[in-house]
Amino acid sequence: MHDADGRIVGLDSLLALVPDNNWVWSVLEFDGIVRGEFGLGYAEVRDKVNSSPEGYVMSWPQVQEFATGVRQCFDLLLVAERCPRLVDPERFAADDFGACPLVLTASDSTWWTVEVDADTEEASGLAAELRARYEVEMG
Repeated sequence: MHDADGRIVGLDSLLALVPDNNWVWSVLEFDGIVRGEFGLGYAEVRDKVNSSPEGYVMSWPQVQEFATGVRQCFDLLLVAERCPRLVDPERFAADDFGACPLVLTASDSTWWTVEVDADTEEASGLAAELRARYEVEMG
């Protein structure tokens, strides 16, 4: 969750590297601190996440706005799908995110996991850019 200089890497910083897109975004898990100016408080965000098996579904502009309102992610599971019909609660419940162009996971305020599918990486070089920006090595 920290860069090489010890600064916290926020959701907004990660999403700033993602190219503009028409994907459907879904927050499937969230625990964190949100700023009031986003328009939703912590409890409201959690309610939106938990009120639907699809999670809190947003467009690209909406997820960008959400990200700017998140002060810190303790735990987060954010997935992108290429079209609305692919937002499949059964697949999500089985933790099947293989077809997602991008999956962002924050765990215990300690680390981020960013999974980029091959088509997205080929088109954008996103994983390579993240590795370079945050000096991350592949295992």
